[in-house]
Amino acid sequence: MHLQIRSKLTMNLTADRGVLMHAFMMTCLTTIALIVSPQLVRAEPSQTPSQWTAATPPLLPAPALLLNSNTITVAGQPTHLVPSESAEDINWDGSADDSEAESVHPASPIMQPPASLSADLRGDRFWLINTRSMSSNTFNMNLNQPNFRIERLDRCGNRRPSSLDDYISSMDPTRPRIIYVHGHRREAPVAITQGMYIYQQVARHRVDGQPFDWVIWSWPSEGQSILMSDVREKAMRTNAQGLYVAWLLREHHQHSQPTGLIGFSFGARVVSGALHALAGGSLGSRTIGEPAITGANIDVGFLAPALDNRWMAANGYHRLATQNLNRLLLLYNDRDFALKYFRLISQDPRSEALGHTGPRCFAPRHDGTPLQIRSLNCANTVGNHHSEKTYYEQSCYAGREMSSLLQSVMLID
Repeated sequence: MHLQIRSKLTMNLTADRGVLMHAFMMTCLTTIALIVSPQLVRAEPSQTPSQWTAATPPLLPAPALLLNSNTITVAGQPTHLVPSESAEDINWDGSADDSEAESVHPASPIMQPPASLSADLRGDRFWLINTRSMSSNTFNMNLNQPNFRIERLDRCGNRRPSSLDDYISSMDPTRPRIIYVHGHRREAPVAITQGMYIYQQVARHRVDGQPFDWVIWSWPSEGQSILMSDVREKAMRTNAQGLYVAWLLREHHQHSQPTGLIGFSFGARVVSGALHALAGGSLGSRTIGEPAITGANIDVGFLAPALDNRWMAANGYHRLATQNLNRLLLLYNDRDFALKYFRLISQDPRSEALGHTGPRCFAPRHDGTPLQIRSLNCANTVGNHHSEKTYYEQSCYAGREMSSLLQSVMLID
């Protein structure tokens, strides 16, 4: 009995000693760990890559702070903002120039688009008015509501459908609208190509960013028969085209649309006839059938006009044209071989082309004052050619001269 009690006590002491020993060992290990590796308590590595230990960058300052202060705080340090001297320091893809790159780059200032992009955003608009399928007989033509085929163009001459209502509703008294009328023997696609080329020559010489509308008047002038009879046929068609243009000019006037007209060769004949018809005159024994309008103050550019130099005189066939003219720009060529024999078209031995002789006699304007004319003989640069493009390519500077209409149509003397 005594032996059993002693044995149990010995076993209990052994167990307690083991527990105490295990507790003592764990305490020692913990103490050693704390003494030897204090970094484990903070859970931070003692040696790590630099990007781990770099301070967290601050949030970008509010725009108002950028505008109202010359410093921002980056990683706890004040950094002075240095104004950029030029937008050229920054590439247009949004990245900084490598030669000027820094670890911390302040917010870039707002930049203006490049000049080439600004030119494209000027807002020029393009129209095509096609009368090739309409009657050229002045007795059969519909002048109550002409069925113009109207399309919008882009800068490449691509077309999309439009309407007369769209054309009229887009009129704007704050921007000029220039109507370009081509000459003889122009197929429909060529009329667009040539018209857009003339636009480019005019637009590149504008003196400011004034946007304008460019209208190409495409009329049935394509070659159809033997040369001389074909030329006479197209000369007769200019009467109907003048009436159509006069109808449209009436809409321009009623909507206070500043308007300029450019005509080459027979296109100038269409233009002068339109101004005459607008003032109540007749073409081919026909009028537009509306009350006369005078004093429209339209600026006009003629280039090698195939027009009798007496027609705009006080007793001429287009005698009322000056009633609606403000200024006339005339580029002519006294060596033009085609215009030299202009009398063969009219079958009048006294007939001479305005584009060959230059200015002669003009009726007064609506207020009785003389018509203002700027004329230039381009014979030295154009030679004996009847070529529209040559006037723009050579030193006659037709593009620069015609671009003056963009400013003058907005002014009235």
